[in-house]
Amino acid sequence: MRLKDVCEINKRTYSVKEKWSVIYYLDTQNINKGQINEVKRYNTEWEKIPSRAKRKVSKNDILYSMVRPNQQHYGIIQSEKENFLVSTGFAVITVNENIADPYFIYYFLTQAQVIEYLQNIAEQSTSTYPAIRPSDIEELAIDLPDLEKQKRIGKFLRSIDETINVKKNINDNL
Repeated sequence: MRLKDVCEINKRTYSVKEKWSVIYYLDTQNINKGQINEVKRYNTEWEKIPSRAKRKVSKNDILYSMVRPNQQHYGIIQSEKENFLVSTGFAVITVNENIADPYFIYYFLTQAQVIEYLQNIAEQSTSTYPAIRPSDIEELAIDLPDLEKQKRIGKFLRSIDETINVKKNINDNL
């Protein structure tokens, strides 16, 4: 099976005609290995939003930077936030949750061998910097266990990540 069979990429785009008065924006440089460093807030009545602020995101959407995959600018949106946009530098991957678990897909995409494979594709790109296309992600082959098993695996890996983050925060405070 291919990822395109269980996911859609860049499904929703913001239009200025929607006239959101406030926008929350995440750029590729503000997320690393699932950790969001900063979400910027813009009041559109007096601030110009970045031209790349176009991709709408929702809970359980996976963000994956299209530039230099080896820099690991990726993450998963864990809660719903109104008027939340991310850079067009991301592939926003929306998982069909009737078929696949978003966390299972997230951990699949963030494995070292998948990152290395996508980085190799990026280095062969014709752009001025190593970049991948959404189709490179869509064409990734994946073996999916049944949905319940995916959920158990995703939950287990997520709990490990949460434990690591708690320990890291404790160390940072010490």
